Amino acid sequence: MPPRSELVETLKDKVVLVTGSGRGLGACLARAAAVRGARVVVNARSDADRAEAVAESIRSCGSEAIAARADVSDYEQTRGLVEQARSAFNRIDVLVNTVGSFLWKPVADMEPVEWRATVASNLDSVYNTCRLVLPLMRAQRWGRIVNFGSVGAAQTVGQPEVAACCAAKAAVIAFSRALALEEARGGITVNVVCPGVFLDAEKTAPATALVERVPVGRAGLHDDVARAVYFFASPAADFLTGQVLDVAGGWRP
Repeated sequence: MPPRSELVETLKDKVVLVTGSGRGLGACLARAAAVRGARVVVNARSDADRAEAVAESIRSCGSEAIAARADVSDYEQTRGLVEQARSAFNRIDVLVNTVGSFLWKPVADMEPVEWRATVASNLDSVYNTCRLVLPLMRAQRWGRIVNFGSVGAAQTVGQPEVAACCAAKAAVIAFSRALALEEARGGITVNVVCPGVFLDAEKTAPATALVERVPVGRAGLHDDVARAVYFFASPAADFLTGQVLDVAGGWRP
């Protein structure tokens, strides 16, 4: 992550809630928000220690952060998360929804509980968080929501053995576009970022054959996603809402 001096503080004094930010991409996005001047709410589903470690790493660099444990696929737990953020900072300006489990399994082998859990993680979590932050954003007449889709979801591209994920991510995009229209007059924008082939949290590269299909010739980095996410939260994107941005180096499934 570039040092603060190399980044315009586009989020100075804003409060950013990043779901699923106890590790991996979510943790990178939480730290990236802090570098841009934000106060940050770090969220993890079950591992409070991981969330607190990320929050402490942010505080050690001079920014404000709190950690909050909540499963955002559960409405009541999400209500508690939003209330904890409001109590700490009295507002939520930017919501970044990274949560979304992945299941490789053909429909014929998928149990109903697996279907429901995957859809809840990817889609219900987005409804829950958006529904509960909207009153705060409406009251301040300003808000930025960035949800996560997947490359191809905007065209409802289906792939074998990931039917639940494909369905949920396509629904996230439709939901985001509808919400963008509902809230546009109130100063709230809603956009979607769709990551492609990426290095994981341990910098482990994807399979060479998959990387070779990426036109730019490399796997993506977490910072590539962070720049896209916080572009949508910056003044440069004030006139953009209901948009879907693939961050994939030109790759298509």
